[in-house]
Amino acid sequence: MRTPACTAAPIATHSSGNHAAALALAAAQRGIPAHIVMPSNAPGVKQCAVAGYGARIVLCEPTLEARETTLDGVLKETGATFIHPYDDARVIAGQGTAALELVQDVPDLDVVMVPVGGGGLLAGTILSVRARSGAMVVAAEPSAADDA
Repeated sequence: MRTPACTAAPIATHSSGNHAAALALAAAQRGIPAHIVMPSNAPGVKQCAVAGYGARIVLCEPTLEARETTLDGVLKETGATFIHPYDDARVIAGQGTAALELVQDVPDLDVVMVPVGGGGLLAGTILSVRARSGAMVVAAEPSAADDA
């Protein structure tokens, strides 16, 4: 996640759920404060998971602009390091490991459907599937989950 020299500094991100929970858990395991900006319409189960790992949740309006503006305030307030939820090669590589496991376990897949939020999981999935399989990757975003 980060180099050992900066493991005590707080971290922050914006996410509607999965990245938020993963980052909150990673921070908790390392004893690092985590600040997570989440849209007000994020599912309660995801908010509970993030809070359950001890992260501070800051709610905002459910738009990308609101997430980024709110996150900017959190970063200024806390001095936290921003861990981008999708536009980061390390995050994409990490998210791609789920698809790598899938194509290793089920090598004859024809199609892999991927939920899309910011696109990090999709990018990682495409990289892993294309490297190991000829399966088609289909991206899908449920209309009820459109929070970008």
